[in-house]
Amino acid sequence: MAKLGDLSLHDFLARLSAREPAPGGGAAAALAGATGAALGAMCAAYTSGEKFQAVEAQVRALEARFTELRDRVMALLERDAQAYAAWAAARQLPKASEPEKKARRAALEQAKEASTAVPEALLAAAEDGLNALAELGPLCNPSLLADVPVAAQLFEAAARGACTQVLGNLGQPQPNSPEAARGAAAFERLARCIAVRGDVEAAVMKSWGWADDTGS
Repeated sequence: MAKLGDLSLHDFLARLSAREPAPGGGAAAALAGATGAALGAMCAAYTSGEKFQAVEAQVRALEARFTELRDRVMALLERDAQAYAAWAAARQLPKASEPEKKARRAALEQAKEASTAVPEALLAAAEDGLNALAELGPLCNPSLLADVPVAAQLFEAAARGACTQVLGNLGQPQPNSPEAARGAAAFERLARCIAVRGDVEAAVMKSWGWADDTGS
């Protein structure tokens, strides 16, 4: 079967809409993040030439960061689908005997851990992308400035989706447990992502003479 990243957008959406365990919400969140990274790279690519010579080195470094992020997030998209496919396969393992039950539990735990670690990585990547956009905004070619908050919104969507996937996989953790700590860390990272998205958006609106009345 073809890698998800090699599919056309039309075929990817068809796979996403099918009654199959993967791709699902995690892959959809990753696609939002990869799109945000690609859009950030485009904004940086257009911030070039004599007019932007003073910031050329900084912008080229940001462009490379966005490109690396896009590739990183696309790899997470593949890993997310693989993790959920493994979880679905583990659910189908036999459980008639005690050894079978033990093997099934181990396979489910392994798949659950992978299914949690991947969206945690996506959440971190989304934060990296938003921080890069915060750096790019003040330097960006004014003709592309409207695309900067769109990229930020896409990264935020990826972060929200990833956080939801993390919390869903952790379930209802006991107080002071490792699972509770992981959930709290995800919430904290998401809050930082939302704050940076708001700052990026507000800075662009302010540069146009608009107040940011979006509720952010």
